Amino acid sequence: MKTTFNEQQDSNDDAVKKMFPSDFVIDFNLRHEKKNASIQTKDKHLNHLLFILEGEMNISYHEFRNHLCKTGEMVFIPRDSPAYIDAYTDVNYLLLSFNNQFVIKDEIGWNDLQEFENERDVFHKLDIRSPLSDVLDSIVYYQQHRIYNPNLNLVKQKELFLVMKVFYSRQEIARFLKPMIKQDTDFKAYVINHYKETKNVEELAAMCNLSPRAFIRKFKIHFNDSPYRWILRQKANYIRLLLADKKIPMISIIQEYGFSSPAHFTTYCKKQFGETPSALRNALNGKVSVAVAPNGRHPNSAEAQSGADDKNQSHTG
Repeated sequence: MKTTFNEQQDSNDDAVKKMFPSDFVIDFNLRHEKKNASIQTKDKHLNHLLFILEGEMNISYHEFRNHLCKTGEMVFIPRDSPAYIDAYTDVNYLLLSFNNQFVIKDEIGWNDLQEFENERDVFHKLDIRSPLSDVLDSIVYYQQHRIYNPNLNLVKQKELFLVMKVFYSRQEIARFLKPMIKQDTDFKAYVINHYKETKNVEELAAMCNLSPRAFIRKFKIHFNDSPYRWILRQKANYIRLLLADKKIPMISIIQEYGFSSPAHFTTYCKKQFGETPSALRNALNGKVSVAVAPNGRHPNSAEAQSGADDKNQSHTG
């Protein structure tokens, strides 16, 4: 029989989320599987921490194949890592699924672990030690009594990682959670490669598994700018490139970038480039230098409102 990690709790999710709205997914799930059961991860956008309370299972994901894990061990399965698990015996396990990895990195002092980033990738599991086992016992108690509360989940999640920080070595934590280091390292490249697939900052934050507030904070660290201003500049650069190609009809640019009318597009170009679209196209084809913004300025909030319909303006393309 094949099951998925989050299958058992799905019936509770909608009601819980209505009661306790949250920007993050932080789910604990107490599971029991019979011998020879096959288990798969369900949501590729979530990280998974698997705590084996009783039994043995074979775990495979990415290049790591057929690793035996048993009672009293824990395994980290990173997001975008379809995992395939076979129960060798009857198994009881606790699963933590989450997407607030950037918040957790603050809890465990992630910057102090960067020295281990370049170590060779290996399948790494850890023993469940006291008092981590005591924390797990409390979570199991809540699960058994069907206490589902995202606020409580966040508290227990932080407790888990704080206990790890105190009772496990820096090297153990770094090796165990190394895939999350890579998630952090790839943040800038991920944004650059995927921002055009979203319509606004909120959607881009969701794609990165962050709340809008956490995303903006992290974006400023990596890009030294707000995501909204950065996206507006990327949009301006692409529009400028399209205008430089006389084969592309003006109406196609207007439609692709969601301008409500040619007049709206003209207003945008005047404020963004200091020229009408036609004048800018002529200047570009005449190899006349045209700045992205007059006097080197970036668009202010008023210009952003006029040119991009505020934060909900599409920036695809």
